[in-house]
Amino acid sequence: MTKYLDGPFAATFGYLILICFCLVLFLPGMTTLPPFDRDEARFAQASRQMLEDGDYIRIKFQDQDRHKKPVGIYWLQAASARLTNPEALWPYRLPSVLGAVLAVLLTFSLARRAMDVRFALAAAALLTCTLLLVTEAHLAKTDAMLLASITAMQAALARCYIRPADRQPEPWLWLLFWGGMGGSILLKGPVGPMISGLTLLTLFIADRRAPETLNHGRFAWLRGLRPKAGLLLTTVMVLPWLIAVSLATDGSFVSDAVTGDLLPKLISGHESHGAPPGMYLLLFTLTFWPGSLLAWPALVQTWSLRKTDRLVRFLWAWIVPSWIVFELVPTKLPHYVLPMYPAIALLIGVWLATLSHRVAHPGVSSTTAGSPSRFAPWIPKIGAGLWLAIGVVLGIGFIVAPIYLDKAFSWWGVLAALIVLAMTALAWRTYREGHMVRVCGILLLGAVLVFPVILGKGLPELRGFWVSRAVLQTVDSLRQEHPDLSGLIASTGFQEPSMAFLLGTPTRLVNHLEAANHLLEHPDGLALVESRQEQRFHEAVGNLGLDVERLAIIRGFNYSKGQWVTISFYAIVRQ
Repeated sequence: MTKYLDGPFAATFGYLILICFCLVLFLPGMTTLPPFDRDEARFAQASRQMLEDGDYIRIKFQDQDRHKKPVGIYWLQAASARLTNPEALWPYRLPSVLGAVLAVLLTFSLARRAMDVRFALAAAALLTCTLLLVTEAHLAKTDAMLLASITAMQAALARCYIRPADRQPEPWLWLLFWGGMGGSILLKGPVGPMISGLTLLTLFIADRRAPETLNHGRFAWLRGLRPKAGLLLTTVMVLPWLIAVSLATDGSFVSDAVTGDLLPKLISGHESHGAPPGMYLLLFTLTFWPGSLLAWPALVQTWSLRKTDRLVRFLWAWIVPSWIVFELVPTKLPHYVLPMYPAIALLIGVWLATLSHRVAHPGVSSTTAGSPSRFAPWIPKIGAGLWLAIGVVLGIGFIVAPIYLDKAFSWWGVLAALIVLAMTALAWRTYREGHMVRVCGILLLGAVLVFPVILGKGLPELRGFWVSRAVLQTVDSLRQEHPDLSGLIASTGFQEPSMAFLLGTPTRLVNHLEAANHLLEHPDGLALVESRQEQRFHEAVGNLGLDVERLAIIRGFNYSKGQWVTISFYAIVRQ
């Protein structure tokens, strides 16, 4: 393989390797994993309703307006489903796969212009196998495609920033930047512009005394972005839908999105997702796993290079201000910091290249190669210790989870555990010996082996974890036994959005009184009652004078609430 990476087609070969690597990590489980609650199920269901209603302007979940995120991901998901199979879940996940692949390829395209193609490939591959990106690539929601849009913007900025002053920028970079901005706004509003804006502001401050900017101006490198044409392009992308949705909703979409979604997240822990500052830093070793073993020393070692290396300076400007903002925002979800992960992966590539250069040129000074002398040595040590603990816990967890959830032993879980524990032990020993490039190879191999096992086999075969899937299977079984039970379904107590996607848009998520009335109005229907609502449901049924019977009962773990649930299936007593 080395001869291909050193040849004239090294970049092309690198892209092909990364595409194959992405497909190996992102595709297993796409068709077998049930919908995750709650965000994925809501996005997929709203996109499917666009196809059912023929309304591609307003966004709805069942009969409720969903005035939270812009329309971009819904359009992509609806188009994917229309071209394939609107009733299956996997078409709604395809845009996330595409977004994740594009983000990886854009990261490589930037890296290969600043370092040896082998280290550029390593950086992009480490981004590919991060736990957070692999997860987001499997979910029918916004964040993987948002990552692609933001990476496009940042890659365009970086390529302008690191180019020599006497070289003209590529004529298409402005399209990449402003097209990425328009896409990011259509996907998640102000997040993309905020990250690029903070990057530019940080560079403006950092470059105020940089020697290379004194003769040409601090922002001379931005001239190739053509702001007038670019702003026009972004406006053309965003404004038509914004006008259309404002007219269709009498202006309520924008006001609801700002006052009902954006501002509550900035003020307090919205929807019970609050956490103190520092949470993302604490979770980083897990969310960037397995590459976090290399990330901590790379971050420490490359900090001193920011003054002399323009790419490193840009990457830190990409990471630091936006990370601080997300830490300060009270509402926290793990995927919020995903847009900074390409920059972290690139810093690992820079560090690995620096190590290789120091090995090839032992006399190089620590100043030019990057030195952690100003940093306490305990930072990478703590990161490595956390990484080791996470590997052990994951390995044990893959064995224990099926026993806890299904009271059964899973050979797939055992296989995944063996892979993770072997990777952890081998990578840890190699890390302690200081062979960091070899560590990178071990991590990538371990990821290629473990993620397909877990996502393709282990997780889909957990029965107790997928309550809505168990409900669907039970409903199908009951309808085969009782062909007259073909009516609508109402559920009380267990009201996760995945029910609506799996059982169909007309499925009613109601309280105990409405569940009883549902059977009165739909004698051929079913009422699903969680055990905590059962007594009140029977009281409501008795008040209506209905005679009902329990046809089935299931038990599972509702991971959205972290509690076990027992659901009974009721119907009118058949005469």
